[in-house]
Amino acid sequence: MAAGKFKLDRLFQPGTIGGMTVPNRIVMPPMVTEYAAPGGYITPTIANYYAERAKGGTGLVIVEAACVDPRGRAFSRQIGIYDDEFLPGLRELAGAIKASGARAAIQIHHAGMSTGPKVTGSAPLGPSAIAMRGYGPAQEMSAEDIRSSVQAFASAALRVKQAGFEGVEIHAAHMYLLAQFLSPAWNLRQDSYGGSVENRARVLVETIWAIREVVGGEYPVWCRINGEEYGQEGQGITLAEAKLISRLAEEAGSDAISVSCFGWGHYGQVNMPASPGALLPLSQAIKEEVSVPVMAVGRLDPRLGEVALKDGRADYIAIGRALITDAYLPMKATRGELANVTPCISCYRCLPFGGDQSGMKCSTNAALGHEDIHPSPAPQPLKVLVVGGGPAGMEAARVAALRGHNVTLVERDQDLGGQLALACRPRHQNRYPTLLRYLRKQLSKLGVQVELGQESTPETVARLQPDAVVVATGTSPLIPHIPGVTGRAATAHDVLAGRTPVGQRAVVIGGGRVGLRTAQFLAEQGKKVTLLEQGGRLGQRFTGLVRRPLLDLLTELGVELVTGARAEEITEAGVMAAVGQAQQLFEADTVVLASGTAPNTVLFHALEGKVPRIHRIGDSQERGNILQAIAAGYRTGMEL
Repeated sequence: MAAGKFKLDRLFQPGTIGGMTVPNRIVMPPMVTEYAAPGGYITPTIANYYAERAKGGTGLVIVEAACVDPRGRAFSRQIGIYDDEFLPGLRELAGAIKASGARAAIQIHHAGMSTGPKVTGSAPLGPSAIAMRGYGPAQEMSAEDIRSSVQAFASAALRVKQAGFEGVEIHAAHMYLLAQFLSPAWNLRQDSYGGSVENRARVLVETIWAIREVVGGEYPVWCRINGEEYGQEGQGITLAEAKLISRLAEEAGSDAISVSCFGWGHYGQVNMPASPGALLPLSQAIKEEVSVPVMAVGRLDPRLGEVALKDGRADYIAIGRALITDAYLPMKATRGELANVTPCISCYRCLPFGGDQSGMKCSTNAALGHEDIHPSPAPQPLKVLVVGGGPAGMEAARVAALRGHNVTLVERDQDLGGQLALACRPRHQNRYPTLLRYLRKQLSKLGVQVELGQESTPETVARLQPDAVVVATGTSPLIPHIPGVTGRAATAHDVLAGRTPVGQRAVVIGGGRVGLRTAQFLAEQGKKVTLLEQGGRLGQRFTGLVRRPLLDLLTELGVELVTGARAEEITEAGVMAAVGQAQQLFEADTVVLASGTAPNTVLFHALEGKVPRIHRIGDSQERGNILQAIAAGYRTGMEL
């Protein structure tokens, strides 16, 4: 198989795990969706979600962590597998995955100390009576508790087999019960389940034995472990210990080893590495120790996976968030169409642990969670005019064209992108260019007529005689009421677009998304940059896994970050600001305003009642993030 000129030979070869033949080496690893119903029952949403990834060509689909014991439930809508009452839904789920030729497995899980009374109604259980970060004190498990847990895993594995799944993964990684026993950071026991690596691995070994006893020797069983633990308050698992744990697991009957990592780093949980392929050294080291197949994880894509397979660093390639953004990535890879894959921008908005009752979302794939509804041909093709070439407008044009409408997109700037194009201007840690390239390519591929450098007015719209108009005109910068602002300050939009020259010393007013990216952009050019934020927190709208690395990058670039600073006057010398009870002058050659925007509604109101159909979307409707912009564009394209 080929992807452009890059041949994907090994990635699409079949392989075996125990007695199971897998059609290719792409594995969808377990990732929480929160699409299950309260109580842990399978819903049509979750079944459709996994079935779509199977249809897309994934070789092995591993369903997200299923709870083996209600005392070990991690969150309220976690899939349940601790009672036979869950079997009907689980059978439907396994069948939906296998219907397209993928192999179906499920991960079984106990949260241990990583839960609390709000979820389980009781104190968490763990190897030791200590508190894990973010949770209350745990109750140390007795020998009877341990036996009960082992039996719960075994009973759950039997249900996995009875439900028609073709394999079961034991979750012994990240921050959950079996990983807690394995780790010296959490396991402080002095009995036969603590101390040496062999003792700490005893619960995992006994769990594998118990599962083998009920499912038989031929049924595929494997475990997921941490290849290393980072930033633990105590001494976490080392790679040397992970090697020994892998050997013990293999000897106990594990048919494969899935290698992840965990730790509490500066950015929070670090089982999601910042750089693609960063965990491959861990899988390679484990592969050198065991004879069973090894699965690698960590922001991998088909090209990285192919190289890893050829270099002997892994036997299977787990592709996670990239399969959230595009279920058909494997199929597109086999056809050499990687440029048509909807990209992941590593925004981490797919992490659903936030109480959002609708479950997991994706910034670039608005169809996520709605896999039963595909863009279908419109009953009657319309002449559609989209005004505004930002992400909302481009997505609306893409989906409308996909449904057979005749689409024209008009953008006043000389290029497509809008706010997305401005977000692409900083160089470091920037994943937005992949999304911009993708959207531009799709418009070209689908035959959308793009007219650049043209201002839309009621008169120009009337001449086109559209059946429907989508107004995606974005926002206009807000100019704060600060003495001296007129004529002495530039907007962040103009600076990022290259329309305004900036001196060697710059003060950016506003510490939101635009302000931080503007400060980054200027600092990358060698400017001396100070950023002033009136509130107490920078980057309020970023997710934590994006915000913290960005703030660290700005510090590395030499940006002075000042919170609690209210700009009071802009002078020839710079910005006079109140910082606490004192006034301070921040010297600047150029002052840059990133103090918010307002929806641009002029064209929409001028067209209301004058065109057959009109929609207002994106920031022109309400300020939002990239997820909301893409979702609005997709929704409108589907409604036309």
